[in-house]
Amino acid sequence: MIPKAYIDAWRTTAPWQQDAQIEQDLVISRALVELFSNDFLREHLAFRGGTALHKLFLHPQARYSEDIDLVQLKEGRIKPILEAIHDQLLFLGGKEDRDVQSADHNWTVYYSFETEYPPPPEMRIKIEINTREHINILDLNEERFTVENRWFSGSADIVTYQPEELLGTKLRALYQRKKGRDLFDLHYALTHLEVDTGSIIRCFQAYMEENDNRPPTGREFELNLEEKMQDREFTGDIKALLRPEIKYDQDKAYEHVFNSLIRNI
Repeated sequence: MIPKAYIDAWRTTAPWQQDAQIEQDLVISRALVELFSNDFLREHLAFRGGTALHKLFLHPQARYSEDIDLVQLKEGRIKPILEAIHDQLLFLGGKEDRDVQSADHNWTVYYSFETEYPPPPEMRIKIEINTREHINILDLNEERFTVENRWFSGSADIVTYQPEELLGTKLRALYQRKKGRDLFDLHYALTHLEVDTGSIIRCFQAYMEENDNRPPTGREFELNLEEKMQDREFTGDIKALLRPEIKYDQDKAYEHVFNSLIRNI
């Protein structure tokens, strides 16, 4: 889909281990510009998750990320949003080229494309829309995002959350799932961004309560994370995702996140 020379040029922006990942990163970057160039989508969706953190706030992007996580800002029908996404992403194909799946409070759109650098022969773009959490604890932000490549150049003002709110939901992810990338993201952001840790904790607790969950105590969170630190699935999650120049000590990251956030919950 993309000439190899243009993919190679993107390597300076996204120096991931596999050529197909670099190609995918360029496709994701274009998709973000296309989506948030649409006024209707900008009114109804906000960009969240690890990809948002790394694409919009951490420069250069510190790790590979393969999904676009969106949140429906207002309660309402999802079909017009899916139609608008289709219209904006025609460069990835029509309706017959995408797979749309629904679950409780969640819609996911998958696009697949043949890579110029197999294996793998195909890569996919996953766009996940949370249709439950029509909230923001802090004011929403607009962040300018620009892509410069001979294959595609463009920019858009992307609706997103303040870094503290992104990190609050990332802290929730660290507690609820088993992915070491969540620990890395928190550690790296705390190291490279000027953020208010009290606001991060407040956002974490608010999102836990929003989903009818009692926020854990600091001790409960500590035990939760200590158990994960002994799990190879958790500790091995991040190794293949980082920029080659980043040196990452998971034990130090644990201490940093614990002392900065968890012990203060």
